[in-house]
Amino acid sequence: MRYRFNDYILDTESLELSKNGMLLHSEPQVIELLALLVENSNRLVSKDEINQSIWRGRIVSESALSSRIKSLRHLLGDTGKKQQYVRTVHKRGFRF
Repeated sequence: MRYRFNDYILDTESLELSKNGMLLHSEPQVIELLALLVENSNRLVSKDEINQSIWRGRIVSESALSSRIKSLRHLLGDTGKKQQYVRTVHKRGFRF
């Protein structure tokens, strides 16, 4: 499925993100995280749900998730302060 937001197009089948027609490159987990958040944009996505989806239930540190969120925000020109696309819900999860 294709999702359009501002100048971006996310193709969740091919896991490709483009901006103004130019393909953006990032780690696969970052694009998978974006797809998960966009597909569930109507609700909060818990940290546990992200862990199950992105890391297939493997136990990872909190810093691994923080690193992917930071990379995703950087890819979208977002910041933790601005949170234009990815909003942190303290201690619970994230929302697109």
